[in-house]
Amino acid sequence: MNVFALPIVNGVLPRPDGGILQGVFLDPYFSRMILNAGVGGEIFIFPISSEDNGLYPVGVLARIEDIWKDTLPGGNGTGLFARVIGRESCKARNFDFTEKGLMAVGIEKLDFQKMRNEGYPIICGAGWHPRGGYTTFDSDRKNIEITIYGFEYETGKEVAIVGRLNGEIEPEKAHTVEHAIIRSLKNYAICTPKTLRESMRRETEELKWSVEVGIAKKLPEVFGVTRSGICGNPLTQMASYYLTEEFKNQIKNGANLIDSITEARNRTVSRITKDMNITTRKGMRELQGLKKGMFHDDTPEELRILKKVIMKFPQDPWH
Repeated sequence: MNVFALPIVNGVLPRPDGGILQGVFLDPYFSRMILNAGVGGEIFIFPISSEDNGLYPVGVLARIEDIWKDTLPGGNGTGLFARVIGRESCKARNFDFTEKGLMAVGIEKLDFQKMRNEGYPIICGAGWHPRGGYTTFDSDRKNIEITIYGFEYETGKEVAIVGRLNGEIEPEKAHTVEHAIIRSLKNYAICTPKTLRESMRRETEELKWSVEVGIAKKLPEVFGVTRSGICGNPLTQMASYYLTEEFKNQIKNGANLIDSITEARNRTVSRITKDMNITTRKGMRELQGLKKGMFHDDTPEELRILKKVIMKFPQDPWH
């Protein structure tokens, strides 16, 4: 089956089981495509991966419920609006740009529950946005629980998914998994063992980069900053607290604004590396900062382990 296809940059997809979304179309190419599809027509909505700079072929087949023109937010002209309702999760074999619009070629239905039952688990990000998460564990480091929280697109209601890992991985790895699941859902609107592994690799590389730059350039405010947001961990929390404290002290002592922030940054990096016993030696500091300071593990994980990890989570917040 071939249908019109709509790529979404921010990964906002409707729930495949009747979720309703509406949006405005400013690009003439996709505006014409929506009109060509028409009310009652089908359209494949799928994410553009900003990290891969490409089209990710798994999305939601939806029906166009309404099309209208209206004033844009802020009153700056008019735009074409459309309302769609999600029908089912699908995958496109490939894509074809035509005069009438972008076509998804070879659409196939995906049954996530069946895939999970057959040993290939998936977390679906359609219909909701993950805002953050946290990892907890008990004193013996075995009963690990990861919570990913966010909100529904359609209602704004808060939702969450929880995975109880019970010893499958260590707490340091669990913290990395937490951030990688969020990253994968934001980037692909889905989390599979393969996207999870790739997201874990990218997340840890960017965290190590933030430590390297933060220490080398005396910029503690970049500790823990990645494309997916700011990682909450002891290193970043201490950096924020120390930086504020040192800046206030410099201002109180009569230093000007520029000198105050420069000295506060230098003192903050010095205090953190000393307190957390992190070397400032190039080549070692980024790894120590990741493991000691950020509580992350950058060791690549096997797909079979990641499959077990994903199976500990529900398919989505509604299952």
